[in-house]
Amino acid sequence: MYTVSPEDHLQDVQKNNSDKSINRIEREHNMKIEDIKVENELIEKSWKCCSFDLHPESSLFFGKLTVSCMVIGLCTFQLISLKDCQYQSLYSSLLSSIITYWLSRK
Repeated sequence: MYTVSPEDHLQDVQKNNSDKSINRIEREHNMKIEDIKVENELIEKSWKCCSFDLHPESSLFFGKLTVSCMVIGLCTFQLISLKDCQYQSLYSSLLSSIITYWLSRK
């Protein structure tokens, strides 16, 4: 049998609930602070111009994508239009290395 009276039990339950709500409020406050820090970091890292903002990660990605597409186009054109098969291995290996690079990305 328990030796705690019902009144003591109710007080303990109310105290625990108030502690839980205080902890929840503190966690929510900490999460809001972290969200604001992340937003500020993104704003600081962006490249600003008169008419637009760029994020460095996105511009690097699209730069790599553009160069890769141009190399794939060159390799495809050269493989189709080659009369001599001597240089075919150069273009096919370059094409396969670019495809491997993009497939290995996560």
